[in-house]
Amino acid sequence: MGTFTRRNFVQMAAGVAGAAVLAACGSSTATTAPTSGTNGTTAPGNTGATTAPNATTARTVASAAANATTGSSSAAAPARKASGTIRYLLRAGSADETKLTQDFLDKNFTPQSGVKVTVEPTDAMADEKLTAAMIAGTAQDVFDTWLDNVTQYADRGQVLDLDPLVQRDLKDADIKDFFAWQWKDFKLASGLRFGMPKLVNMAVVYYNLDLFDKAGLGRIDDTWDQDKYADAARKLTQNGTVGLFFRASELGRWWYKLGAWGGNLVDPADNTKAAFDSEESLAALEWSRKLIFYDKAMGNQANLVGVGQRAFDAIPAAFGAGKIAMVEDGFYPFTHAKAVDKKFRWAYAAVPKGPKGRTAFGSTDSFAIWKGTKNPDAAWELVKYLSGKEFQLYLTQITGYFPSRTSSIAGWKKSLTDAYPELADANLDVIPQAMDQGYPAERKSFKKDAEYRQIVAPALQKVFLVGGTPTSYFKEVATQVTTKMRG
Repeated sequence: MGTFTRRNFVQMAAGVAGAAVLAACGSSTATTAPTSGTNGTTAPGNTGATTAPNATTARTVASAAANATTGSSSAAAPARKASGTIRYLLRAGSADETKLTQDFLDKNFTPQSGVKVTVEPTDAMADEKLTAAMIAGTAQDVFDTWLDNVTQYADRGQVLDLDPLVQRDLKDADIKDFFAWQWKDFKLASGLRFGMPKLVNMAVVYYNLDLFDKAGLGRIDDTWDQDKYADAARKLTQNGTVGLFFRASELGRWWYKLGAWGGNLVDPADNTKAAFDSEESLAALEWSRKLIFYDKAMGNQANLVGVGQRAFDAIPAAFGAGKIAMVEDGFYPFTHAKAVDKKFRWAYAAVPKGPKGRTAFGSTDSFAIWKGTKNPDAAWELVKYLSGKEFQLYLTQITGYFPSRTSSIAGWKKSLTDAYPELADANLDVIPQAMDQGYPAERKSFKKDAEYRQIVAPALQKVFLVGGTPTSYFKEVATQVTTKMRG
Protein backbone atom coordinates (compact mmCIF):
# COMPACT_ATOMS: atom_id res chain seq x y z
CA MET A 1 0.00 0.00 0.00
CA GLY A 2 1.19 3.51 -0.76
CA THR A 3 1.93 6.11 1.87
CA PHE A 4 0.89 9.72 1.67
CA THR A 5 3.19 11.85 -0.46
CA ARG A 6 2.90 15.07 -2.39
CA ARG A 7 2.20 12.94 -5.46
CA ASN A 8 -0.82 11.36 -3.74
CA PHE A 9 -2.13 14.77 -2.79
CA VAL A 10 -1.76 16.10 -6.33
CA GLN A 11 -3.57 13.12 -7.76
CA MET A 12 -6.41 13.31 -5.25
CA ALA A 13 -6.77 17.01 -5.96
CA ALA A 14 -6.93 16.38 -9.71
CA GLY A 15 -10.70 15.87 -9.59
CA VAL A 16 -11.15 19.32 -8.13
CA ALA A 17 -8.87 20.83 -10.75
CA GLY A 18 -10.80 18.99 -13.46
CA ALA A 19 -14.02 20.60 -12.33
CA ALA A 20 -12.37 24.00 -12.56
CA VAL A 21 -11.20 23.26 -16.11
CA LEU A 22 -14.71 22.15 -17.04
CA ALA A 23 -16.06 25.41 -15.67
CA ALA A 24 -13.63 27.39 -17.79
CA CYS A 25 -13.62 25.31 -20.95
CA GLY A 26 -16.78 23.21 -20.99
CA SER A 27 -18.73 25.77 -22.98
CA SER A 28 -16.33 25.79 -25.89
CA THR A 29 -17.92 22.85 -27.71
CA ALA A 30 -21.01 23.04 -29.85
CA THR A 31 -22.73 20.39 -27.79
CA THR A 32 -22.61 22.19 -24.44
CA ALA A 33 -25.83 23.61 -23.06
CA PRO A 34 -26.90 25.63 -20.04
CA THR A 35 -28.32 23.76 -17.09
CA SER A 36 -32.02 24.38 -17.36
CA GLY A 37 -35.45 23.39 -16.25
CA THR A 38 -38.24 22.61 -18.66
CA ASN A 39 -38.66 26.27 -19.52
CA GLY A 40 -35.15 26.46 -20.96
CA THR A 41 -33.88 29.15 -18.62
CA THR A 42 -30.43 28.96 -17.12
CA ALA A 43 -30.53 27.37 -13.68
CA PRO A 44 -29.23 29.12 -10.55
CA GLY A 45 -25.65 28.36 -9.78
CA ASN A 46 -24.43 27.95 -13.35
CA THR A 47 -21.73 30.58 -13.48
CA GLY A 48 -19.82 29.33 -16.52
CA ALA A 49 -20.36 30.61 -20.04
CA THR A 50 -22.64 28.34 -22.08
CA THR A 51 -23.92 27.79 -25.57
CA ALA A 52 -27.12 26.28 -26.88
CA PRO A 53 -27.69 22.50 -26.79
CA ASN A 54 -27.27 20.59 -30.01
CA ALA A 55 -30.39 20.57 -32.13
CA THR A 56 -31.23 16.89 -31.70
CA THR A 57 -31.11 17.05 -27.90
CA ALA A 58 -33.11 20.28 -27.89
CA ARG A 59 -35.87 18.71 -30.02
CA THR A 60 -36.11 15.67 -27.73
CA VAL A 61 -36.39 17.70 -24.54
CA ALA A 62 -38.72 20.28 -26.07
CA SER A 63 -41.00 17.53 -27.39
CA ALA A 64 -41.10 15.84 -24.02
CA ALA A 65 -41.88 19.10 -22.23
CA ALA A 66 -44.67 19.89 -24.66
CA ASN A 67 -46.31 16.49 -24.15
CA ALA A 68 -45.73 16.11 -20.40
CA THR A 69 -48.61 16.25 -17.96
CA THR A 70 -47.38 16.76 -14.41
CA GLY A 71 -48.61 14.04 -12.08
CA SER A 72 -50.38 12.22 -14.89
CA SER A 73 -51.46 8.65 -14.20
CA SER A 74 -52.36 7.96 -17.81
CA ALA A 75 -50.62 5.29 -19.85
CA ALA A 76 -47.10 6.03 -20.97
CA ALA A 77 -46.66 7.54 -24.41
CA PRO A 78 -45.69 5.15 -27.21
CA ALA A 79 -41.95 4.59 -27.30
CA ARG A 80 -40.09 6.80 -29.75
CA LYS A 81 -38.28 4.97 -32.51
CA ALA A 82 -34.64 4.76 -31.54
CA SER A 83 -31.64 3.28 -33.29
CA GLY A 84 -27.89 3.60 -33.53
CA THR A 85 -25.16 2.93 -30.99
CA ILE A 86 -24.97 4.28 -27.45
CA ARG A 87 -21.86 4.36 -25.26
CA TYR A 88 -22.49 3.60 -21.59
CA LEU A 89 -19.81 4.46 -18.99
CA LEU A 90 -20.24 1.87 -16.24
CA ARG A 91 -18.71 2.31 -12.80
CA ALA A 92 -18.38 -1.43 -12.25
CA GLY A 93 -17.34 -3.23 -9.13
CA SER A 94 -15.41 -5.73 -11.23
CA ALA A 95 -14.39 -6.60 -14.78
CA ASP A 96 -16.97 -9.40 -14.63
CA GLU A 97 -19.75 -6.85 -14.11
CA THR A 98 -18.73 -4.98 -17.25
CA LYS A 99 -18.76 -8.14 -19.38
CA LEU A 100 -21.98 -9.49 -17.87
CA THR A 101 -23.73 -6.16 -18.41
CA GLN A 102 -22.59 -6.03 -22.02
CA ASP A 103 -23.76 -9.59 -22.67
CA PHE A 104 -27.14 -9.00 -21.03
CA LEU A 105 -27.83 -5.82 -22.99
CA ASP A 106 -26.78 -7.50 -26.24
CA LYS A 107 -29.17 -10.37 -25.57
CA ASN A 108 -32.13 -8.43 -24.16
CA PHE A 109 -32.12 -4.68 -24.74
CA THR A 110 -30.75 -4.49 -28.29
CA PRO A 111 -33.28 -6.93 -29.82
CA GLN A 112 -36.14 -5.08 -28.10
CA SER A 113 -35.02 -1.56 -28.95
CA GLY A 114 -32.85 -1.75 -32.03
CA VAL A 115 -30.18 0.19 -30.12
CA LYS A 116 -26.67 -1.22 -29.82
CA VAL A 117 -24.85 -0.45 -26.55
CA THR A 118 -21.11 -0.36 -25.96
CA VAL A 119 -20.38 -0.74 -22.24
CA GLU A 120 -17.16 0.99 -21.18
CA PRO A 121 -15.51 0.53 -17.76
CA THR A 122 -14.01 3.25 -15.58
CA ASP A 123 -10.89 3.44 -13.45
CA ALA A 124 -9.51 5.56 -10.60
CA MET A 125 -9.37 8.61 -12.89
CA ALA A 126 -12.99 8.29 -14.07
CA ASP A 127 -14.06 11.86 -13.27
CA GLU A 128 -10.99 13.45 -14.80
CA LYS A 129 -11.41 11.44 -18.00
CA LEU A 130 -15.14 12.16 -18.27
CA THR A 131 -14.48 15.87 -17.72
CA ALA A 132 -11.91 15.87 -20.54
CA ALA A 133 -14.28 13.97 -22.85
CA MET A 134 -17.09 16.45 -22.20
CA ILE A 135 -14.77 19.33 -23.03
CA ALA A 136 -13.71 17.57 -26.23
CA GLY A 137 -17.29 16.70 -27.16
CA THR A 138 -16.57 12.96 -27.06
CA ALA A 139 -18.12 11.87 -23.77
CA GLN A 140 -20.17 8.71 -23.33
CA ASP A 141 -23.91 9.15 -23.94
CA VAL A 142 -24.97 7.54 -20.65
CA PHE A 143 -22.92 7.41 -17.46
CA ASP A 144 -23.23 6.26 -13.87
CA THR A 145 -23.27 9.01 -11.27
CA TRP A 146 -24.85 10.20 -8.00
CA LEU A 147 -25.65 13.53 -6.37
CA ASP A 148 -22.27 14.19 -4.82
CA ASN A 149 -20.58 13.37 -8.12
CA VAL A 150 -22.93 14.80 -10.73
CA THR A 151 -22.96 18.45 -9.70
CA GLN A 152 -19.46 18.98 -11.10
CA TYR A 153 -21.07 18.33 -14.51
CA ALA A 154 -24.64 19.51 -13.98
CA ASP A 155 -23.60 22.93 -12.71
CA ARG A 156 -21.80 23.41 -16.04
CA GLY A 157 -24.72 22.40 -18.24
CA GLN A 158 -23.40 18.97 -19.16
CA VAL A 159 -26.28 16.81 -17.85
CA LEU A 160 -29.63 16.35 -19.58
CA ASP A 161 -32.69 17.22 -17.50
CA LEU A 162 -34.75 14.02 -17.44
CA ASP A 163 -37.85 15.55 -15.84
CA PRO A 164 -39.71 16.24 -19.11
CA LEU A 165 -38.97 12.69 -20.28
CA VAL A 166 -40.09 11.21 -16.97
CA GLN A 167 -43.35 13.12 -17.11
CA ARG A 168 -43.95 12.09 -20.71
CA ASP A 169 -43.14 8.38 -20.44
CA LEU A 170 -43.54 7.15 -16.85
CA LYS A 171 -46.80 6.30 -15.11
CA ASP A 172 -47.48 7.15 -11.48
CA ALA A 173 -47.14 3.46 -10.69
CA ASP A 174 -43.63 3.47 -12.16
CA ILE A 175 -42.55 6.35 -9.96
CA LYS A 176 -44.15 4.88 -6.84
CA ASP A 177 -42.12 1.71 -7.40
CA PHE A 178 -39.00 3.66 -6.41
CA PHE A 179 -38.21 4.59 -2.80
CA ALA A 180 -39.70 8.02 -2.12
CA TRP A 181 -36.69 9.24 -0.10
CA GLN A 182 -34.38 8.40 -2.99
CA TRP A 183 -36.60 9.61 -5.85
CA LYS A 184 -36.88 13.14 -4.47
CA ASP A 185 -33.11 13.48 -4.21
CA PHE A 186 -32.62 13.01 -7.96
CA LYS A 187 -33.62 16.66 -8.34
CA LEU A 188 -30.93 19.26 -7.78
CA ALA A 189 -31.49 22.67 -6.22
CA SER A 190 -31.78 24.04 -9.77
CA GLY A 191 -34.78 21.76 -10.43
CA LEU A 192 -32.84 19.57 -12.86
CA ARG A 193 -33.55 15.83 -12.58
CA PHE A 194 -30.12 14.39 -13.23
CA GLY A 195 -30.75 10.67 -13.42
CA MET A 196 -32.87 7.56 -13.03
CA PRO A 197 -32.31 5.19 -10.08
CA LYS A 198 -29.72 2.45 -10.47
CA LEU A 199 -29.49 0.95 -6.98
CA VAL A 200 -29.78 1.71 -3.30
CA ASN A 201 -26.51 2.12 -1.45
CA MET A 202 -26.10 3.34 2.09
CA ALA A 203 -23.57 3.55 4.89
CA VAL A 204 -23.21 0.42 6.99
CA VAL A 205 -20.52 -1.10 9.16
CA TYR A 206 -19.01 -4.42 8.15
CA TYR A 207 -16.85 -6.00 10.81
CA ASN A 208 -14.69 -9.02 11.69
CA LEU A 209 -16.59 -11.23 14.11
CA ASP A 210 -13.54 -13.31 14.97
CA LEU A 211 -11.63 -10.23 16.11
CA PHE A 212 -14.67 -9.04 18.06
CA ASP A 213 -14.85 -12.35 19.91
CA LYS A 214 -11.15 -12.24 20.75
CA ALA A 215 -11.62 -8.72 22.16
CA GLY A 216 -14.77 -9.71 24.07
CA LEU A 217 -16.85 -7.06 22.32
CA GLY A 218 -20.05 -8.94 21.53
CA ARG A 219 -21.92 -7.60 18.49
CA ILE A 220 -22.75 -4.13 17.18
CA ASP A 221 -26.45 -3.53 17.87
CA ASP A 222 -28.92 -0.68 18.43
CA THR A 223 -27.43 0.09 21.85
CA TRP A 224 -24.13 1.18 20.31
CA ASP A 225 -23.37 4.88 20.12
CA GLN A 226 -20.33 6.73 18.77
CA ASP A 227 -18.55 6.54 22.15
CA LYS A 228 -18.85 2.75 22.32
CA TYR A 229 -17.88 2.60 18.65
CA ALA A 230 -14.69 4.61 19.22
CA ASP A 231 -13.82 2.58 22.31
CA ALA A 232 -14.15 -0.63 20.28
CA ALA A 233 -11.88 0.82 17.59
CA ARG A 234 -9.20 1.50 20.19
CA LYS A 235 -9.48 -2.00 21.68
CA LEU A 236 -9.29 -3.65 18.24
CA THR A 237 -6.17 -1.73 17.20
CA GLN A 238 -3.38 -4.20 17.86
CA ASN A 239 -1.01 -6.64 16.18
CA GLY A 240 -0.96 -4.75 12.87
CA THR A 241 -4.74 -4.34 12.70
CA VAL A 242 -6.40 -0.91 12.85
CA GLY A 243 -9.75 -0.86 14.59
CA LEU A 244 -11.81 1.24 12.18
CA PHE A 245 -11.81 2.81 8.76
CA PHE A 246 -14.14 5.62 7.65
CA ARG A 247 -13.64 7.82 4.59
CA ALA A 248 -13.52 11.07 6.57
CA SER A 249 -11.47 12.77 3.85
CA GLU A 250 -13.95 12.18 1.03
CA LEU A 251 -16.68 14.51 -0.21
CA GLY A 252 -19.11 11.63 -0.59
CA ARG A 253 -18.85 10.46 3.01
CA TRP A 254 -17.81 13.16 5.48
CA TRP A 255 -21.06 15.13 5.58
CA TYR A 256 -23.50 12.62 7.08
CA LYS A 257 -21.55 12.37 10.37
CA LEU A 258 -22.45 16.01 11.00
CA GLY A 259 -26.13 15.16 11.40
CA ALA A 260 -25.44 12.51 14.04
CA TRP A 261 -24.13 15.31 16.27
CA GLY A 262 -26.98 17.67 15.36
CA GLY A 263 -25.05 19.65 12.76
CA ASN A 264 -25.70 20.39 9.10
CA LEU A 265 -23.68 20.73 5.93
CA VAL A 266 -25.93 23.41 4.44
CA ASP A 267 -28.29 25.77 6.23
CA PRO A 268 -31.70 24.05 5.78
CA ALA A 269 -33.31 27.41 5.00
CA ASP A 270 -30.57 28.84 2.78
CA ASN A 271 -28.56 26.84 0.23
CA THR A 272 -26.02 29.65 -0.05
CA LYS A 273 -24.93 29.30 3.59
CA ALA A 274 -22.47 26.68 4.80
CA ALA A 275 -23.46 25.32 8.22
CA PHE A 276 -20.60 22.94 8.96
CA ASP A 277 -18.87 25.51 11.18
CA SER A 278 -21.30 24.97 14.10
CA GLU A 279 -20.05 23.52 17.37
CA GLU A 280 -22.06 20.37 16.71
CA SER A 281 -20.52 19.87 13.26
CA LEU A 282 -17.01 20.55 14.52
CA ALA A 283 -17.50 17.98 17.29
CA ALA A 284 -18.44 15.38 14.67
CA LEU A 285 -15.33 16.19 12.64
CA GLU A 286 -13.12 16.06 15.73
CA TRP A 287 -14.39 12.54 16.50
CA SER A 288 -12.78 11.28 13.29
CA ARG A 289 -9.65 13.42 13.49
CA LYS A 290 -8.86 12.28 17.04
CA LEU A 291 -9.29 8.61 16.13
CA ILE A 292 -6.94 8.99 13.16
CA PHE A 293 -4.12 11.09 14.56
CA TYR A 294 -4.25 10.76 18.36
CA ASP A 295 -5.68 7.32 19.09
CA LYS A 296 -4.28 5.82 15.86
CA ALA A 297 -7.40 3.65 15.92
CA MET A 298 -8.86 4.77 12.58
CA GLY A 299 -6.93 4.10 9.40
CA ASN A 300 -5.61 7.03 7.41
CA GLN A 301 -6.77 6.63 3.82
CA ALA A 302 -3.42 7.94 2.57
CA ASN A 303 -1.77 4.82 4.04
CA LEU A 304 -4.40 2.31 2.93
CA VAL A 305 -5.15 3.36 -0.65
CA GLY A 306 -2.21 3.40 -3.01
CA VAL A 307 -1.59 5.70 -5.97
CA GLY A 308 -3.98 4.80 -8.78
CA GLN A 309 -6.10 2.59 -6.54
CA ARG A 310 -9.78 3.03 -5.77
CA ALA A 311 -10.84 2.97 -2.12
CA PHE A 312 -13.67 0.77 -3.38
CA ASP A 313 -11.06 -1.94 -4.12
CA ALA A 314 -8.30 -1.24 -1.58
CA ILE A 315 -10.37 -1.04 1.61
CA PRO A 316 -12.28 -4.34 1.22
CA ALA A 317 -8.96 -5.99 0.33
CA ALA A 318 -7.39 -4.64 3.53
CA PHE A 319 -10.40 -5.84 5.53
CA GLY A 320 -10.15 -9.29 3.94
CA ALA A 321 -6.46 -9.40 4.84
CA GLY A 322 -7.27 -8.71 8.50
CA LYS A 323 -5.71 -5.24 8.48
CA ILE A 324 -8.96 -3.48 9.46
CA ALA A 325 -11.44 -4.77 12.06
CA MET A 326 -14.40 -2.48 11.22
CA VAL A 327 -15.18 -0.57 8.04
CA GLU A 328 -17.88 2.09 7.78
CA ASP A 329 -18.71 2.42 4.12
CA GLY A 330 -21.20 1.44 1.43
CA PHE A 331 -23.02 -1.87 1.07
CA TYR A 332 -21.24 -4.02 -1.54
CA PRO A 333 -21.94 -7.62 -0.45
CA PHE A 334 -20.35 -9.51 -3.34
CA THR A 335 -17.22 -7.33 -3.18
CA HIS A 336 -16.95 -7.92 0.56
CA ALA A 337 -17.59 -11.67 0.33
CA LYS A 338 -14.93 -12.01 -2.36
CA ALA A 339 -12.42 -10.03 -0.30
CA VAL A 340 -12.91 -12.15 2.82
CA ASP A 341 -13.14 -15.43 0.90
CA LYS A 342 -14.34 -17.33 4.01
CA LYS A 343 -11.11 -16.61 5.92
CA PHE A 344 -13.09 -15.40 8.93
CA ARG A 345 -16.63 -14.69 10.08
CA TRP A 346 -17.99 -11.22 9.44
CA ALA A 347 -21.30 -9.35 9.38
CA TYR A 348 -23.05 -6.05 8.67
CA ALA A 349 -24.49 -3.62 11.23
CA ALA A 350 -26.17 -0.23 11.19
CA VAL A 351 -23.88 2.75 11.77
CA PRO A 352 -23.93 3.46 15.53
CA LYS A 353 -25.95 6.45 16.72
CA GLY A 354 -24.48 9.85 17.42
CA PRO A 355 -25.54 12.21 20.22
CA LYS A 356 -28.54 13.29 18.12
CA GLY A 357 -29.46 9.98 16.50
CA ARG A 358 -28.51 7.70 13.64
CA THR A 359 -27.54 9.07 10.24
CA ALA A 360 -26.23 7.40 7.11
CA PHE A 361 -25.80 8.43 3.53
CA GLY A 362 -28.48 6.98 1.27
CA SER A 363 -27.20 7.15 -2.27
CA THR A 364 -28.67 8.47 -5.48
CA ASP A 365 -26.71 6.06 -7.67
CA SER A 366 -28.16 6.63 -11.08
CA PHE A 367 -28.01 6.50 -14.86
CA ALA A 368 -27.53 9.98 -16.35
CA ILE A 369 -27.42 11.28 -19.92
CA TRP A 370 -24.75 13.63 -21.20
CA LYS A 371 -26.41 16.73 -22.62
CA GLY A 372 -24.09 16.64 -25.61
CA THR A 373 -25.30 13.23 -26.79
CA LYS A 374 -26.02 13.04 -30.52
CA ASN A 375 -28.70 10.38 -29.92
CA PRO A 376 -30.85 11.42 -26.94
CA ASP A 377 -33.79 9.22 -27.96
CA ALA A 378 -31.66 6.07 -27.87
CA ALA A 379 -29.92 7.21 -24.66
CA TRP A 380 -33.28 7.70 -22.95
CA GLU A 381 -34.50 4.27 -24.09
CA LEU A 382 -31.38 2.74 -22.54
CA VAL A 383 -31.79 4.65 -19.28
CA LYS A 384 -35.43 3.59 -18.99
CA TYR A 385 -34.43 -0.02 -19.55
CA LEU A 386 -31.54 0.07 -17.07
CA SER A 387 -33.82 1.48 -14.35
CA GLY A 388 -36.60 -0.96 -15.23
CA LYS A 389 -37.48 -4.14 -13.37
CA GLU A 390 -35.84 -6.59 -15.79
CA PHE A 391 -32.37 -5.07 -15.53
CA GLN A 392 -32.79 -4.27 -11.82
CA LEU A 393 -33.33 -7.97 -11.10
CA TYR A 394 -30.31 -8.91 -13.17
CA LEU A 395 -28.09 -6.26 -11.55
CA THR A 396 -28.94 -7.67 -8.12
CA GLN A 397 -28.03 -11.17 -9.27
CA ILE A 398 -24.57 -10.19 -10.54
CA THR A 399 -23.59 -7.62 -7.89
CA GLY A 400 -25.73 -8.15 -4.79
CA TYR A 401 -26.74 -4.46 -4.80
CA PHE A 402 -30.05 -3.62 -3.16
CA PRO A 403 -32.55 -2.75 -5.93
CA SER A 404 -34.03 0.71 -6.24
CA ARG A 405 -37.44 -0.70 -7.23
CA THR A 406 -39.60 -2.06 -4.44
CA SER A 407 -41.08 -4.59 -6.88
CA SER A 408 -37.61 -6.09 -7.33
CA ILE A 409 -36.91 -6.73 -3.64
CA ALA A 410 -38.61 -10.14 -3.49
CA GLY A 411 -35.92 -12.75 -3.90
CA TRP A 412 -33.09 -10.25 -3.35
CA LYS A 413 -31.77 -11.94 -0.23
CA LYS A 414 -31.96 -15.41 -1.81
CA SER A 415 -30.03 -14.29 -4.87
CA LEU A 416 -27.23 -13.14 -2.55
CA THR A 417 -27.07 -16.30 -0.48
CA ASP A 418 -27.26 -18.47 -3.60
CA ALA A 419 -24.13 -16.74 -4.90
CA TYR A 420 -22.33 -16.60 -1.54
CA PRO A 421 -23.89 -18.92 1.10
CA GLU A 422 -21.80 -17.30 3.84
CA LEU A 423 -23.87 -14.13 3.42
CA ALA A 424 -26.76 -15.91 5.15
CA ASP A 425 -25.00 -15.14 8.45
CA ALA A 426 -23.92 -11.60 7.54
CA ASN A 427 -27.07 -9.75 8.73
CA LEU A 428 -28.29 -8.70 5.27
CA ASP A 429 -31.48 -7.44 6.90
CA VAL A 430 -29.66 -4.26 7.88
CA ILE A 431 -30.63 -2.73 4.52
CA PRO A 432 -34.38 -3.47 4.40
CA GLN A 433 -34.59 -2.48 8.07
CA ALA A 434 -33.04 0.89 7.25
CA MET A 435 -35.55 1.33 4.41
CA ASP A 436 -38.36 0.74 6.89
CA GLN A 437 -36.85 3.10 9.48
CA GLY A 438 -36.22 5.79 6.87
CA TYR A 439 -32.99 7.27 8.20
CA PRO A 440 -30.77 7.04 5.07
CA ALA A 441 -30.65 10.27 3.08
CA GLU A 442 -28.63 12.14 0.48
CA ARG A 443 -26.95 15.39 1.33
CA LYS A 444 -28.44 18.75 0.47
CA SER A 445 -26.71 20.53 -2.38
CA PHE A 446 -25.39 24.09 -2.40
CA LYS A 447 -26.55 26.70 -4.88
CA LYS A 448 -23.21 26.40 -6.67
CA ASP A 449 -22.35 22.87 -5.75
CA ALA A 450 -19.37 22.45 -8.05
CA GLU A 451 -17.72 25.44 -6.34
CA TYR A 452 -18.43 23.90 -2.93
CA ARG A 453 -16.59 20.78 -4.05
CA GLN A 454 -13.57 22.77 -5.22
CA ILE A 455 -13.23 24.49 -1.85
CA VAL A 456 -13.99 21.62 0.54
CA ALA A 457 -12.17 18.70 -1.14
CA PRO A 458 -8.64 20.02 -0.45
CA ALA A 459 -9.69 21.10 3.05
CA LEU A 460 -10.80 17.55 3.89
CA GLN A 461 -7.51 16.17 2.61
CA LYS A 462 -5.53 18.75 4.57
CA VAL A 463 -7.25 17.88 7.86
CA PHE A 464 -7.79 14.12 7.53
CA LEU A 465 -4.95 12.96 5.28
CA VAL A 466 -2.02 15.30 5.89
CA GLY A 467 -2.83 16.03 9.53
CA GLY A 468 -1.61 18.82 11.78
CA THR A 469 -4.60 21.08 11.09
CA PRO A 470 -7.31 21.49 13.77
CA THR A 471 -10.98 21.00 12.91
CA SER A 472 -11.55 24.66 13.78
CA TYR A 473 -10.08 25.27 10.31
CA PHE A 474 -13.51 24.39 8.92
CA LYS A 475 -14.85 27.69 10.27
CA GLU A 476 -12.63 29.43 7.75
CA VAL A 477 -13.62 26.96 5.04
CA ALA A 478 -17.32 27.48 5.73
CA THR A 479 -16.87 31.23 5.36
CA GLN A 480 -15.13 30.67 2.00
CA VAL A 481 -17.99 28.47 0.80
CA THR A 482 -20.69 30.94 1.85
CA THR A 483 -18.82 33.81 0.20
CA LYS A 484 -18.51 31.84 -3.03
CA MET A 485 -22.20 30.88 -2.99
CA ARG A 486 -23.27 34.51 -2.63
CA GLY A 487 -20.70 36.02 -4.96
